[in-house]
Amino acid sequence: MKDTESLGTVSVIGPRVMLRSFRPTDAEILQELERRNRYAFAAVMPPRDDDYFTLRAAARRIERDQALWRADQAYAFAIVFEGQLVGRVALSNVVRGAWQNATLGYWVDVPFQRQGLATEAVSGVVLAAFRHMALHRLQAAVMPRNLASIAVVRRCGFYMEGLAPKYLNIHGKWEDHYIFSRTCEDYHPPAGFALELSAP
Repeated sequence: MKDTESLGTVSVIGPRVMLRSFRPTDAEILQELERRNRYAFAAVMPPRDDDYFTLRAAARRIERDQALWRADQAYAFAIVFEGQLVGRVALSNVVRGAWQNATLGYWVDVPFQRQGLATEAVSGVVLAAFRHMALHRLQAAVMPRNLASIAVVRRCGFYMEGLAPKYLNIHGKWEDHYIFSRTCEDYHPPAGFALELSAP
């Protein structure tokens, strides 16, 4: 297992975005973003009730993200653009041992979409995964109709493995998903990105 706690927290500096771990002070803006995008994201997200969108729930999610980071089980990054939190990109379900795998998820606030920020954020988290977390494989599951998300993972070097029928419950319906992956063997860090490590 990678001793990430002893290494401290990693941030990623990209050409336009910065990725950093979530802080308790992010709870209010996180709640605002999730509430504002609730219906825009409903077609591609698991079902969520009203309690999910409260400030208390947002604060609990950040606490959970921090605990999972310390436990080497998941790594959630705030996407910061021009000093403003505009989204989230995360490596979840980290499995070590023989697999060294994690699943990728991300979203960007609707007003900031179609500017390449999701692609840059995913590129940055892949850099962190392979060069800091020492993961071997990343997996992303995308519904066939989510063409924008498919374009993001393809631009970031993911390959389609196939179709997983009835893979996730999205908005109350079991949806097919394409499974994309990439491994570290063919990975070359993109230009213009850097990792920054803070003290433990």
